[in-house]
Amino acid sequence: MHGNAPIDGSAPLLELDGVSVDFDGFLALDDLSLCLASGELRAVIGPNGAGKTTFLDVITGKLLPSSGDVRFKGRSLLGQQEHHIARLGVGRKFQSPRVFENLSLRQNLTLAASVKTPLALLFGSLGRSERDRVEHLLGVIDLADRPHLLAGELSHGQKQWLEIAMLVAQDPDLLLVDEPVAGLTDGETERTADLLRELAGDHTVLVIDHDMEFIRRLDAPVTVLHEGHVLCEGTMDQVQCDPAVTEVYLGRADETP
Repeated sequence: MHGNAPIDGSAPLLELDGVSVDFDGFLALDDLSLCLASGELRAVIGPNGAGKTTFLDVITGKLLPSSGDVRFKGRSLLGQQEHHIARLGVGRKFQSPRVFENLSLRQNLTLAASVKTPLALLFGSLGRSERDRVEHLLGVIDLADRPHLLAGELSHGQKQWLEIAMLVAQDPDLLLVDEPVAGLTDGETERTADLLRELAGDHTVLVIDHDMEFIRRLDAPVTVLHEGHVLCEGTMDQVQCDPAVTEVYLGRADETP
């Protein structure tokens, strides 16, 4: 499946073609090819050192690959500044939540929604569509009844949901979500999976995580990275039964599924 256009024949939203990243002789990514279709939800797993963070860094422009190309909506992202790639429609959520703890939930989302139109905050309020998006997202994260609550008063899981909502408020086409359930309770983990599934379709969502039950609940195609390249792809059941995956990742005593 990797490296090919979507099954329906449409052009992929995101395409990595033969991407390598060489750190003084160490290949963090090694001829990596991967495609994401518009509206797709995709999970990416792999042991520590598999290249997952480097993979995201290349997409967002933080790192320039040694070879290969990264195309978004058919256009190469190579050489583009991070902020420009973000404006093109690529949003990234890091592992630790980055919210404004001394601001309310609505204020956090309003700031996020104004990123593409910052003058709105200087000359009054957001436009109707942005205001509607803020109110909608408060409902999506089940906090519509507490818009004035300070973000610092949220649980760790709720802060993760708020940051995901802040990312969505910027209306990106592609959401890159890095380990969103680290430190969450079982209930929060399930809710996070459900939230990301709800966002897919309107957005393309790529999720990296180590929690196998969380990945299974996403019920999405899984890409396994190993030593900087795609080891295999398929459903969670197919991936867990793959002997190569069992050898390098899922069968490890310290990283059981």
